[in-house]
Amino acid sequence: MQQMSHTENSGTVRVGRWVCVLGVAGLVVMTGSWLFAGAGPVRSASVWAGLGVLVGCVLVVAGQVRSGGGRVSRVEAYGAALASVREQRAEAEGVPAVVLGARWGWIRVTAVGVAVVTAVALAVGLGSARPERSAAASALSGADYVIEELPVTGVTNIAAAGHSSRSSTMADYRVVLPGTGAGVSATFRAYNGKGMREVGRTYQVAYAPARPDLAAVGGISVEAVEAQLAGRALSYRSSTFVAAAWAIGAALATAVGTGIASRPRGARRVDGDWVALRATVTGQIEHVETESGSKSAPSSSRYPCLALRTDTGEDVPLAVSATVRAAAVVLTGVTGWLLWNPRGRGKAAAEFVVDDGWQLPGRVPGSVAYRIAAGPRGPVPVDAGRRTRLLELGALWPRTVPMGLLAGLLVSATAAGLLLVPVNGGWRIWAALVMILAPLLGHLGAGDAERSRVAVES
Repeated sequence: MQQMSHTENSGTVRVGRWVCVLGVAGLVVMTGSWLFAGAGPVRSASVWAGLGVLVGCVLVVAGQVRSGGGRVSRVEAYGAALASVREQRAEAEGVPAVVLGARWGWIRVTAVGVAVVTAVALAVGLGSARPERSAAASALSGADYVIEELPVTGVTNIAAAGHSSRSSTMADYRVVLPGTGAGVSATFRAYNGKGMREVGRTYQVAYAPARPDLAAVGGISVEAVEAQLAGRALSYRSSTFVAAAWAIGAALATAVGTGIASRPRGARRVDGDWVALRATVTGQIEHVETESGSKSAPSSSRYPCLALRTDTGEDVPLAVSATVRAAAVVLTGVTGWLLWNPRGRGKAAAEFVVDDGWQLPGRVPGSVAYRIAAGPRGPVPVDAGRRTRLLELGALWPRTVPMGLLAGLLVSATAAGLLLVPVNGGWRIWAALVMILAPLLGHLGAGDAERSRVAVES
């Protein structure tokens, strides 16, 4: 097992926290700017700054892995986190009057979910965009233009994506601009996702009646034309759809993160109403929670927990924000107080306060917490002078990231950089697929390599 000093641990914890905050912030800035900002220095500065922050985060995590002699396993990372809070022992057997709050476990889990959803939304927005702004759109945006529905008088230079009459097309459309005296004609190139607009059909066209020499910009809707004039990478309809899907996905990711790690909790004062059980970690247990409803058949959920054996011989499950199998290896044998406030419903926010001075946040399943709280309980031996330190098992996560995943993230960032270049074309969809799949393939490849290494060593 690789040994990590207290200084190295503190640096890794700070890196992990900054990456969680800055990485998600960079993705949000990039996605929001790309979806809603028009062409100009603000959008350019925002998206490129966001990409720079993301690349910096990946390189900083890679530096953490390499400086420590390579990636460590979760068992090693959890063991190092435990050693850090054990360095200054403060052994006691009483219950502290105040238990510490816990926030970063929820932040880490939620940040991963929100980052994945935001990265997919960004890839979709980049791949489906048409960011190349025509010279006519640039000129008209600063002129006194109008948008009118005009009939097509000619179609040339047709480029179809397939042989079907419904295939998407790009073509040059000619219209006659009204209010220009002799009837000046103008040509614009437009995209149509459902075939080609024939002569006689209409398009929404922007032009300047006083400046017919500025040509025209056309689209199938007023919103599409306005998006071109503003230099938007996507039409209003497309950006609204992607933004709505992004918001729903981020909300679901937050809900899942809260279900895994529980919502952030502040410091709480322990009183005589709390449940306090002397317990020892004995390993891992799989808890089955059954929920019954009046309108449907009972449903059950199954999830792994740490097994804490009380003085009465009962195993109480404790769900923690960590890989339980690895946590059980590190924590088996430690003894302390399992505390929770019985008020409230559902999973009880619990604290496992160990005799040598640290506490582990977790949750006791609702049915177990209610049953124990309803039974006979002894007094809570509160020690007003006792202080504890918080054990964050996942705080050293930067040291556990496989290099294959980091390489995939760098490939994804490179693809994103290419997609930020304002050039239209079918290549954008393929680059967006690379942006999505590269981290996944890198992670899968790293997993296969790790399994092969373990098989050889064993």
